Amino acid sequence: MQVKKDDIQNKILTVAQRLFIKNGYENTSLKMIADRSYISKSNIYRYYRSKEDIYEALVGPARQAVVNTMSIFFTPEFIGIYSPDKCEEIAPILAKLFCEHRKGMLIALRSETGTDRKMIEQSIIAKFIEACPIDDDGTKELISKLLIYGLIEILLKYSDEENIQKHLKHLIYYHYLGLDGLKADIGCK
Repeated sequence: MQVKKDDIQNKILTVAQRLFIKNGYENTSLKMIADRSYISKSNIYRYYRSKEDIYEALVGPARQAVVNTMSIFFTPEFIGIYSPDKCEEIAPILAKLFCEHRKGMLIALRSETGTDRKMIEQSIIAKFIEACPIDDDGTKELISKLLIYGLIEILLKYSDEENIQKHLKHLIYYHYLGLDGLKADIGCK
């Protein structure tokens, strides 16, 4: 019985995706991917020129979706205007993005040195620094990194849009409106 080319290619992507999410891109080798795909390392090269090509196949669509979505939020309509209404607007858009591209985003965000993670971090940090009333840029950067850490945790724990949206909404309220905003969102007194 001959295995179809598409089946092998899909197996490589599935295994690589799992390993990139679990171990990170940097800690996953082509040999690991080949071994867990039950093919030789040289056979991987029939489908992908490099580990970077596999990464691109898995993360490229997520990257493009993130860039398109960032263009919505980094407009004068959103920058510096953080209210419960804006938080309510942001959560479903991000939840849909994160649900549709969850695994690609996890791979990008869990990569320690990846350019995609840096691009996402730098965009969030730059816009937060621009909008935040605190004078200390170091504190603003730390707060932004905590937001990114929260996003990763949500993506690791939840895969359905309803839970992603619920937890994103709480994170967004907290990030932009503080504890009082979060309390108002969940109805605490």
